[in-house]
Amino acid sequence: MNPTLAHTPLHLAICLALSLSVSVHATENGVDNIAPGTDGFFTLPLDVNNLPDHLFAFVVYYNHYKAGKLNLSSQGGEVPGAEITSDSITARLDYVSPLRVFGGRLGGYVAVPYVRQRVSAFGLNDERKSIGDTTLAPIILWDMGKTLTLGAALEITLPTGDYDADRLANTSTNFYTYKPLFSFTWLPTERTELSLKATYSFNEENDDTDYRSGQIFHFDYSASYGVTDNLRLGLNGYYLKQTTDDKQHGRTVQFLGEDVDDGMRGQVFAVGPALYYTFLEYCSAEIRWAKEFDVENRPEGDMLWAKLSIPFEL
Repeated sequence: MNPTLAHTPLHLAICLALSLSVSVHATENGVDNIAPGTDGFFTLPLDVNNLPDHLFAFVVYYNHYKAGKLNLSSQGGEVPGAEITSDSITARLDYVSPLRVFGGRLGGYVAVPYVRQRVSAFGLNDERKSIGDTTLAPIILWDMGKTLTLGAALEITLPTGDYDADRLANTSTNFYTYKPLFSFTWLPTERTELSLKATYSFNEENDDTDYRSGQIFHFDYSASYGVTDNLRLGLNGYYLKQTTDDKQHGRTVQFLGEDVDDGMRGQVFAVGPALYYTFLEYCSAEIRWAKEFDVENRPEGDMLWAKLSIPFEL
C-alpha cells in the first residue's frame, strides 16, 4: 500500500554554455512524480479480510539517489559534467477502514518527504533543502485468499515543495500529477513472494515554464525468498517508459534544438539486491539497492531505499 514519492528534481536551463537559447528538458528536466523503486517487498498486506477494522501503519523511508550522467535524446546526447545527488526522508501514514467498496476494503495513505537536492552541471552548483511534493491516495484492497491481495488506487501528487525556474536544484516539480495504480502481492509458495505496482502518470503543465511532461507507464517489482522465518533475500527494481511527448508552448520538445523529434521520451530499467526483516511480530525493515540501465532522457545512476514499517490498531 506504498505511494510514490517525489524525488530527484533538477533544473538544467543552462544552455548558454552550449550557446543555445532553449532549456534542457526531459520529462521536464528528467523529473517526474513517480520516485521509481519506492515499492519493494510486500507492496500490499495479505489476508485483508481478517485485518482489524481500523488498521494504521506508520512508515518511514530513506532514499539516496546519485547520478553521474544526464542522458538526453535517444540519439545518445549527454549533458557535460552533470551530477545529481538527492537524499530524502519521507513520513507516510496508511489506513485500512472497515468500509467495503466494489467488494474490497477501502483505505488511504498520505506521504510527505523532506528533500535535500544537489545538482552540478556546466561548472555550476546548486543545493536546496525543504519539504517536497506531497502524495495522497484512496485505495481499495481485494482479498483473493491468504496468499494473494490485489489493489487499485488513484495517487495525486501536489506541488508542495520549493520551486524556482531559475535554479538548478528544486524540491518540487511545480506541477500536479494524477496516477491510476494497480498492484498485487502474491505468495506462490510458502517461502517465495512476488510483488508488483504499476502506475500510469498524467502530468499537468508547469505554469512557470509552460512545459507539460509526457505521460509515463512505470512499474516497481520484487521477488524474494524467505531464508528464515524473519529474513528474506531478493531482487527488486523498476521499469519506466514515457509514452507521449513532452511539450512546451504547445510544441513537441526536441533535444537541444537538434532535428531529433523524439519528444524527450524518457525510459529506464533498474535491478538490484534487497533484504527484508520482520520483528515484533508485525513490524518490518528493509533495504534495497538498484542500478539503472538502458536510460534515455533521464539521469542515470543508482538508487538506495531503506524502509521501516510499524502497524498499529486504534
